[in-house]
Amino acid sequence: MSFLSKKKIVNVFLFCACMLATTCRVHLKAQDTLSAEKNEIFVAFDSWGLAEQLLIPGKFSVIGRIGWIRNNNFILSSEGGNMFFTRQVSDSIKSFNYNATGYFLRAGFEKNIFRRNRPGERNFILIGSHLAYSSTQHSGTNIIIPDKYWGTRQYSFPKSSFEYVWIDFSIGIRSQLSRYFALGWELKINRLLYSKGGSSISPYYIAGFGKSKSKTTVGINYYLYYTLAW
Repeated sequence: MSFLSKKKIVNVFLFCACMLATTCRVHLKAQDTLSAEKNEIFVAFDSWGLAEQLLIPGKFSVIGRIGWIRNNNFILSSEGGNMFFTRQVSDSIKSFNYNATGYFLRAGFEKNIFRRNRPGERNFILIGSHLAYSSTQHSGTNIIIPDKYWGTRQYSFPKSSFEYVWIDFSIGIRSQLSRYFALGWELKINRLLYSKGGSSISPYYIAGFGKSKSKTTVGINYYLYYTLAW
């Protein structure tokens, strides 16, 4: 159902929980240098997009995010990124070269439900929803399938483009490290609403969404934030 197996999702959650617990302990022990700002603009970079290739060889994404926080309570944010996926296989059963690229745009809101901050702290537990769009292209070359009855077959398919629209529901945590920097992770459940393509062969991965074989996927992001509060 998702672009990560259940085992991999559990491992990622454990890793994120450990990282956030460590940063929170360091933050709580440090001298409080934050004032009681209520509003904020931020930019963020998703480090998980690059680290993903450790679990899925040949796949990585470059993702950035901007947003505005009002009264430490309501957040409007937008996000965009590019995905790159390459797979080369050559064995006794099959052989092929596959390439996919694409971009996505995502925008929506989050609500802060954490109300236990000490004076001057800016930590968040967030729930939200977003609408997203993706344009993804893919192509395949040198596709060779041996067959003892019909002989070896070889073919390819040219680059074709697909468009997708989906909605997601998210939950996340953000911990302020200092006045200007924060760390946070987000878990999201994506539900495909619309798709349009130029061929019968769908991309293996949809930029920003995950595997195309399911209309529902699970995604995770791990952000480093730069914040300006007032």
